[in-house]
Amino acid sequence: MIIKESTRFDFDSAHRLVGYDGLCNNLHGHMWNVTLDIEGNTSDLDKVGILWDFTGGKKIKKMFDHKTILKNCEENMPLITCLKETCGPDSVFVMHDNPTAEHLACLILQSLKIENDKLKYKVKVYESPKSYAEVSSE
Repeated sequence: MIIKESTRFDFDSAHRLVGYDGLCNNLHGHMWNVTLDIEGNTSDLDKVGILWDFTGGKKIKKMFDHKTILKNCEENMPLITCLKETCGPDSVFVMHDNPTAEHLACLILQSLKIENDKLKYKVKVYESPKSYAEVSSE
């Protein structure tokens, strides 16, 4: 039998898009919303009977919540250094790519697949109530 689960959570963070021709090149914030859809079989249940533990959403939220998400590049280094010195080393989440909804969705999917690659995942990252990026493992 197929089992499907879904959970939603949000997080607040700032970001900027390096190389973007417009306002998103400036540091600004969002209340992001994430929807995770998980699918597996009854054979994928753990010994307790759980397919995917909903507390996993809290772990993902903690990665980004109330942090500044920035691309690891020379242009951002002064900002990254300043934020870490003033706000603390855990105040910044630095990633390889620009922190777009698309890249955040891919990053979340990768972390889910590392945790359990037997399950199917769909990740939606809403940058605003009307705009989201979606990736899936199918």
